[in-house]
Amino acid sequence: MPTALVKFSGTDYGLLLRLEWEAALPQLLVELEEHLQQSRSFFAGAQVFLEIGQRPLLQQDIEQLALVLERYEVTLRGVISAPAGHERRPPVLPPLPELRTSLHVERRTLRSGEKIATEGHIIVLGDVNPGAEIIAGASIFVWGSLKGSAYAGVPDRTEAVIAALHLAPIQLRIAGYIARPPEARAAAAMGPELARVDRNAIVVEAWERSRAFQQRG
Repeated sequence: MPTALVKFSGTDYGLLLRLEWEAALPQLLVELEEHLQQSRSFFAGAQVFLEIGQRPLLQQDIEQLALVLERYEVTLRGVISAPAGHERRPPVLPPLPELRTSLHVERRTLRSGEKIATEGHIIVLGDVNPGAEIIAGASIFVWGSLKGSAYAGVPDRTEAVIAALHLAPIQLRIAGYIARPPEARAAAAMGPELARVDRNAIVVEAWERSRAFQQRG
């Protein structure tokens, strides 16, 4: 049985959130949101502390975690490092120059039960079968059939896109928006397509690669 990446526990000073930091941050954010969705009424109005152990934590990491929590009316009160029970303020970092988003390339077909998570863009040179999952902090491009689940722009990059030569996913998610294509459409033979956020919803359109890269950068 896989280890839970997100755990909540009660303490004398409130709820404590523990994350398995070996996983990529976008994967942690997705699993955190799934955990909150399952008990939305329980967590609404809650205040939590984040335990990080000895892990160096960037201000942008804290902001992304706080954003997901806020969607479910949960407030991040503070950060706790080892030894447990000693609260410290999140580090205040000077503004950093904008960096080019990283790119991960996977040269294989992803089979059921497999999961890939990265903080930047991801390109899959192969198929993504039903039951497989891709999670990216930026955009996802599949040079093959996308029939599994794809989560792009985690947690709040609405400019991210998901594109595939054959787009028939179980579920698509971009930032906080979720779409499940109808079965009739998923079974149809179609050309390359691209999913993006438009007017607070995910729309799917023909994938014109040159336009996609010009607009999304």
